[in-house]
Amino acid sequence: MTMRTSELEKTPPRVEFERPLPVRVMAIDGTWSDDCFLIDISDTEAQLELTAQPAELAEFFLMLTSFGSPVFRRCRRKWVQGARVGVSFHKSQIGIKALEEEVPAQRGAIRSATPRHRARENATPTVP
Repeated sequence: MTMRTSELEKTPPRVEFERPLPVRVMAIDGTWSDDCFLIDISDTEAQLELTAQPAELAEFFLMLTSFGSPVFRRCRRKWVQGARVGVSFHKSQIGIKALEEEVPAQRGAIRSATPRHRARENATPTVP
């Protein structure tokens, strides 16, 4: 891997792979997927080499992992040059809850469980 940075530092740093990294693309609706190669990537965009018809893909998911928890980015096509495609990443919070959303829910669950727990501790055991 090599890393390029612009002289003006206006564009984010890019990671360019010496050998393209095998990844997958998947339709937004999940109806198809295909293998492709990741040429380079930054925080906001990437360059891919596709085996499918690149001109047909306007928006899709780039699947960066093939096992374990999925790592993916929603992509929009910026340019096409032969089999190579430049994409920008669509910023979204898919499946991510804000910390503020989780904390009150957890506190409510703890509060509702506490009285029952104390009631069980204070109860006298019955012997049959």
